[in-house]
Amino acid sequence: MRTKIIKYVGYSLFFLMGLIFFLVRGFPVQIIVDDLSRMARQKLGMKISMQNIATLFPNGAEATGVRLVKETQEGSPKISIMLDRLSARVSLFGLLAGRRDVSFSAELLEGQVEGRFNLAAEHWDLKTKLEALNLGKLPLWTELIGYELAGKLTGNVDLHVEPKQIKSTRGELALELVQGRFGNGKAYGVNVPWFGLGKTQINLSIKKGKAEIKTFKVSSDDIEASLDGYFLLQQRIKNLSAHCRLRFKPSDEKMKGIRSQIPEELRGMLDSKFNRAEGKDGWYRYSVFGRIFAGKPQFRPLKQ
Repeated sequence: MRTKIIKYVGYSLFFLMGLIFFLVRGFPVQIIVDDLSRMARQKLGMKISMQNIATLFPNGAEATGVRLVKETQEGSPKISIMLDRLSARVSLFGLLAGRRDVSFSAELLEGQVEGRFNLAAEHWDLKTKLEALNLGKLPLWTELIGYELAGKLTGNVDLHVEPKQIKSTRGELALELVQGRFGNGKAYGVNVPWFGLGKTQINLSIKKGKAEIKTFKVSSDDIEASLDGYFLLQQRIKNLSAHCRLRFKPSDEKMKGIRSQIPEELRGMLDSKFNRAEGKDGWYRYSVFGRIFAGKPQFRPLKQ
C-alpha cells in the first residue's frame, strides 16, 4: 500500500513538473505572435515588429519595443506607432475549441489599454478600456482630417464585428477627451488656429450598420459645440460617412483672429457665408455629410 501511494504521488509530481515545464518552455508563443501579426494586418493594414518577446506563465507572452507601421500612398507620410509594452494571454480552452480568445494590455501613447479580443471564423469581438491616451502622439491626424488633434483620451469600447455583414455590427463607445486641442490647419485658404476643446464627451451606439450619436459635446472657453445624427459604417473605416448636424459657437476672440487674416475686400464674402448658418442665438448650424477620411465631408448651412 505504501509503495502504491509513493508511486501515485511520484507520478503526479512528475506530471505536474512536466506540465509546468511545457507551459514555461514549450508554450507556443509563436501562436500569439502570429495572431497579433495577422490581426494587425487584417484589421489595421499595418505590419508589426517587436524588439523582445518572452513567455508569461502560464499561457501568454510579453513584448517590448512593439512597432506598428503602415505604408501609405506615395507622397504621404508613413504612419508609425510605438508601443512600449504589450502583453497577451491566450485562452487554452479557446484554442481547443478552435477560437482565438486573447486578453491583452499595452502601454502606448503615454497611457494604457487593456481588454479582450476574440477572433472567430465569421466575426470578431473587442472589449477594451482606454486610459489617458495622448492623441497628440499619433502622427496621422493631419493626413486623415487635415488638422492636428491633441488631448488625453479615456473610455470604453465594446464591439461585435462581422466584416462580411457590416449591418450585423453592434456595440457601444463611451469616450472622454480632456485637455483637448484642435486646429493648426487650413480651411478655404485661411489658417485655422488652435481651439481648446476642454472636455469632450462622445457616446455612440452601433447597430444595423450605423453608429448613432447619443452624446457628442465640446465645452471650452474657445468653442461650444455639439453633433447629432449618425455615421454610416463601411467595411473599410476610411470610407466611414457622416450624416450629421453640427452646431457650434466660437468665442469672439477666435473669430476676430480668423477674420484678421482675410483681406478687407473679401471679408464681406466670408461674412455672407457665415451669416447663412448663424442663428439669432449666435450659434452656427450646418448639415455634415459625406466621407470623413477618404475625401472631405460637405458642410451646408441649415435654415434658422
